[in-house]
Amino acid sequence: MKQSGLPLRGIGVFETVARLGSLKAAARELNLSPSAVSHQIRALEEQLGVELFKRVSRGVQLSADAAKYADVLHGLFDRMRRATASVAAPSWSKSPTRVVRLMTPPSLATHWLMPRLPAFIAAHPGIDLRVFAIRTADGNVEDFDITIGYGDATRWQGRAHPLLEETIQPYCAPVRLHGARSLTPKQLLAQPLIQSRENAVSWESWFGQRGLAFDAAENSPLQLDPSYVAIEAAVKAVGVILESSLLTREHVEAGRLVAPVPQTRPPSTSYWLLPLHKGARRPVVDAYTWLASQANLSPPPPRRTARRKKR
Repeated sequence: MKQSGLPLRGIGVFETVARLGSLKAAARELNLSPSAVSHQIRALEEQLGVELFKRVSRGVQLSADAAKYADVLHGLFDRMRRATASVAAPSWSKSPTRVVRLMTPPSLATHWLMPRLPAFIAAHPGIDLRVFAIRTADGNVEDFDITIGYGDATRWQGRAHPLLEETIQPYCAPVRLHGARSLTPKQLLAQPLIQSRENAVSWESWFGQRGLAFDAAENSPLQLDPSYVAIEAAVKAVGVILESSLLTREHVEAGRLVAPVPQTRPPSTSYWLLPLHKGARRPVVDAYTWLASQANLSPPPPRRTARRKKR
């Protein structure tokens, strides 16, 4: 008796969804739309006459029989990948599975990540790293393999691993000091001030902590966004910024910026590395570990294995 042909396309999609625990993550890996992935799963269920997934509020959940089926497929597909790699040309490894999508705040991308990218490319030539410099609030973290968030511990503690610390303090070009070694907070009020929308500390709060009233209407700070634009304006002596020690470090070390008011407050964690999605691919894990090493994290952030992503 002739055997029915195996629905290989549907089986491949099923194995990817089961491994990643998410229709959306599977769509990214397979370069398909989420609706196309969902269609393939429904078609496979119809062909097999069983329900493979239950659609739940936080993604998809395998049925008991489907979980056993997936375990077998994972091993078979792994053997297929190794066998294919053994006979394929070297360029075959540059497949969509080598793509790593990283979301990071724009200013961190400019001042911290970019200077380090040559070292990453040299260490991981097979990884196609794609950097999306956007605010966390402007992007869906589920659409990226790695996400760096910004904010204080009240927002990220328990949800992400601390990545980088910073101190928020005033900075300006040396010429604005007119030969003085430093300025008092009151003298700073007479300087043209620059602010950015996402400053972790406002000028009003900074002056208030030092017992000085700050009237935004009277002092009229210049609004420049994002932060890297404000930093460049400060380098060009346009005014004084209230910025991150992390983002201004290169300019301070080069003597282009100075801290006009002595800072006594300790640094605090402001940048956070979100845990990896379930079933993260090896290139993603390697890039994630590299990011942790650049921040001198020890040990590297743990790999998450229990969370299911939203559809």
